[in-house]
Amino acid sequence: MKQNLIRIKQALELMRAGSALVHMHGTPQTEWFIVPGGPVSDITAEKIRSHALVKGQADGLFPKLDQTWRMFK
Repeated sequence: MKQNLIRIKQALELMRAGSALVHMHGTPQTEWFIVPGGPVSDITAEKIRSHALVKGQADGLFPKLDQTWRMFK
């Protein structure tokens, strides 16, 4: 059973507390998660990634294709 999606306000609160946004690649689709926390929608992930305090961790296989994002104060 799929978990309920975390909304933007709660996701940002979790990230302020140290959680990360993670892009997971699977079959047949990719999914976004706040870790620890739970799943978020594609739209919520896009809003998080565009937040001024959120930075990609340069940890992807290819340059500029991050897989995790963290919030910095």
